[in-house]
Parts: sequence; structure tokens; C-alpha cells
Amino acid sequence: MRRGPGRPRHADTEARAYRAVLELFGQRGWAGLSLDGVATHAGIGKSSIYLRWKDKRDLLMDALHDLEEHLVVPDESENLTIREYLVGHAVARAELYLGEHGRALTHLYSAAQANPAEFDEIRQRSISRGLLSLHDRIQQACGSGELPPQTPVDQLLDAIEGAVLVHVLFSSPRSADDLRAGIRDYVGTLVDVQLRGVGAAA
Repeated sequence: MRRGPGRPRHADTEARAYRAVLELFGQRGWAGLSLDGVATHAGIGKSSIYLRWKDKRDLLMDALHDLEEHLVVPDESENLTIREYLVGHAVARAELYLGEHGRALTHLYSAAQANPAEFDEIRQRSISRGLLSLHDRIQQACGSGELPPQTPVDQLLDAIEGAVLVHVLFSSPRSADDLRAGIRDYVGTLVDVQLRGVGAAA
């Protein structure tokens, strides 16, 4: 049967391309990434790739955005305390790093340093959903008295996000399963230490 005009060769072309580009980026880094390589790795015709993305940067950006969209973060409608909110976000971030595409996410930092022009938009979009909502929630907590009004928002976020990344990357030789099993306890203690440091009420 002839395909209708514009009908994709595979219904899951985007999902397969996203998976392939994240796997290759995690394995080979930015220099080893190409649209041709993604097509081969995903088992997709090159024309299907080139019709959707003009270059590897656009494809990687879309794949990272899709990955972030599936990040399970605390629901703002649940009326969580600031501690619960911070713990929920930090655990979700840790589980992303420990997940299937964790290597791609950690490579993002070094690639952004080496290729600032190509990675500026990717870096901004990759952190926007989680960190901007956290920033707003902390400012809300400062306004409501849940946190001191002089709380340094950026530094608080940097301390938590940075500690989670370092913990996941440098807790060797513990296995990923061991890290995952203990991550909530680690994050809970981390958040408590940071909240005490800014003078939050117990």
C-alpha cells in the first residue's frame, strides 16, 4: 500500500531519534555526534532525520527538552512546605542523573564549557523547567515567612543542585542501585543543612 503524503516511515521516529541522540551524546560527546550517526543508531532513514532537524544541536535540544518534560517534579497544587518541595525536586534531579540518559546530562556541562555558542540555548532550556519553578517557589517562601526574606536564592539552589550532581558523579565505587536506594535520605539531610544555613525555622 502506498503511504499517504507526509506520512512518517515510523510512527515513533521522534522517540527513536531522541533515544539515539542521547545515547550517542552520552557515549561519544559532542564531537562524536552527527545526524547521520543518529539515523544509523536509531535505524531511521537519514531523510526522516534531516526533514525534522537542521543540525545535531536542534535534535539534542529537542531530546533534552523531551527528557525534562518527563521529569516527575512536585505538584505545586499539593501545598507542600518549602523543604518538601526542595527535596522532591532534588530527588527527581538525582534520579534523572542516575537514569538511562544520565551520562548525556552530565556531559552537557563539559560540552557547554567547550562549546559555549552551540550550547547556550541548550543549557538554558535544559534547566528552565526545574530551576525557574524552584526559584519562584523559594521567593514565595521568603515572602510568606517560611524562609528569611534575605535568603540568597541563587546560592541556595546552586548548593543543592551542585551537591546532588557531585554526589551522583563521585560516590564511586557505590553502584547506581545503591545510590538510588539512599538518595532520598541523602537529599533530605542536604536540604536540612542548607535550610539551617540560611536561617530557616525548624
